[in-house]
Amino acid sequence: MNVDVWGRVEALSQHIENRFRQSGTELEEPSDYGWKNALFTDYRFRRAHIEIVDNRASHKLYILHCTVFPHLDDPAPIWGFDAVCGPNKITGAFHDFSMPAYPEHPMAQWWALTSAQYQWHKPRPLPEWAQAIFSKHMVAAGNVNTEEELDAICNLAETGLDYYLENVGDTRHFRSSFKEHQNTYCKYQKQNPHVVRSMVSMGVPEDKMRKFVDEILFPESA
Repeated sequence: MNVDVWGRVEALSQHIENRFRQSGTELEEPSDYGWKNALFTDYRFRRAHIEIVDNRASHKLYILHCTVFPHLDDPAPIWGFDAVCGPNKITGAFHDFSMPAYPEHPMAQWWALTSAQYQWHKPRPLPEWAQAIFSKHMVAAGNVNTEEELDAICNLAETGLDYYLENVGDTRHFRSSFKEHQNTYCKYQKQNPHVVRSMVSMGVPEDKMRKFVDEILFPESA
């Protein structure tokens, strides 16, 4: 029986965007890159971004990418979720509470306990750049092609985001700055060659895609 991967992940996309809209104020829409992007901010978080690349008709591919960054005076982790989906499986799903400034941060501890309850049929090994910034509790699953595992991925994403948005901002230290900490995360993310390569393979000019990575996906704070 075929698994409705696209339908389930599209519903997850809608849930995430709705949560961002409920929790924050939408910023000016990024320049038209040819696919959906929305940015939000709030007193509890600095920047939330959802990107949806819906190339199901032309390339049989649906990509969901989301991040939430704390304010620069908050040592909370960075929330991220990605899913790269073909018609019958998620080829890669990635979910993490990354790089808290304090390893014992309560949000990081919650994530460690929560994610430990799940196991994946095909864990994805992480490259060196990813190991530098993602937690050892990161979800990295490939070949997700059963209803059970698909639901687990999506349910954990919803639960993780809900928890994150309800708790981020509680540890803001107004006399501290974690700007370089967050910039390090962005610098390592930019070392991922697949982000540019995959979009170029679908016809996006390389210079346009690199500009997108620098300005929308992982902008560094000055």
